[in-house]
Amino acid sequence: MTRARLVLVLLSAFAHHTMAQEPAPPHMDKALFQEIEQGNDAQAKGLLLVHLRGVLNGLEAANMALLRRGEAPLFCPPPDQVLTPEWLRISLSDYLRRFPAIPPNISIAVVATFALEDSFACEQPTGF
Repeated sequence: MTRARLVLVLLSAFAHHTMAQEPAPPHMDKALFQEIEQGNDAQAKGLLLVHLRGVLNGLEAANMALLRRGEAPLFCPPPDQVLTPEWLRISLSDYLRRFPAIPPNISIAVVATFALEDSFACEQPTGF
């Protein structure tokens, strides 16, 4: 998808919320993640993957910053593991099924941090 098409998709989603007079969600939380996961809206699922790419980029950047400072990383995937938005989507769904008591308003990025730490525990204690 080209950047221009992505911008149009995002603007279209924003316009849909505005025209329906529904406030756009302030962040992707557990409830919204599960709503999109269980729904049939292909466009929403595509935007979910874009959001999860940003979450992964942020968590990978945080891991690198910790390592550069000589601190323990948050998670330690094996060198051959490729972390993709689709992998994170599946991993988050599994994690949320295992821990249903997680409140619905918790940011999916926070849940992703714990899911990654759970999936790729480091030999040394994590920095989180």
